[in-house]
Amino acid sequence: MSETIKIIASTIATGIAVIAYIPYLIDMFRGKNKPHLYTWISIFLITAIVAYIQLISGSGIGAVPIILGVFVDAIILFYCFRFGTKDVVFMDKICLAISIIGVISYPILITRPIISLTIVTIAEVISFIPTVRKTRNDPYSESLTSYYLIMVKLILILVALQKYNLLTVSYSVLWLVVFVLFLSATYYWRAGKKHNRQRSLDTSIFIPV
Repeated sequence: MSETIKIIASTIATGIAVIAYIPYLIDMFRGKNKPHLYTWISIFLITAIVAYIQLISGSGIGAVPIILGVFVDAIILFYCFRFGTKDVVFMDKICLAISIIGVISYPILITRPIISLTIVTIAEVISFIPTVRKTRNDPYSESLTSYYLIMVKLILILVALQKYNLLTVSYSVLWLVVFVLFLSATYYWRAGKKHNRQRSLDTSIFIPV
């Protein structure tokens, strides 16, 4: 694939890395989108590590969108303290603890980048569990538009990579799979909520005789 195409893909992905979260932030300020604080703590920490791993593994310009994403994650994390969901249970704390352990393990396994990337990526996926659980309880508490844009960004990152190996490819591919499953489940939960709401309306109708 030509260098020009990779540069274009990286440029577009970098733009999307910023634009993707604009509707997310707007919905957050409106109270429609309620991100989970624990998930975003983990995402910020682990994305920073993944960005570094991709840099040292030869991703080249393909790593730029992820590096920019670290700063965007920091902004969302900051606002999570005010606008985030109050739906926090003990299991969420366990997921956060596992994610932090994954972050701590990185410097210990820094000489084994494949193992360290595997651990931090799994830790980040685990950190997404509180968001999945929260969304199952309230299917409309996440702004789905941002997820579609992020998926486009991940695809463009794959196109823009300078080198293709397990270290550079696995992160984007795994999150594409996770987001497809998450979006499918969210639409299923939304459909179920609409059905239950309609049933409640139907059963509440009283026609006097």
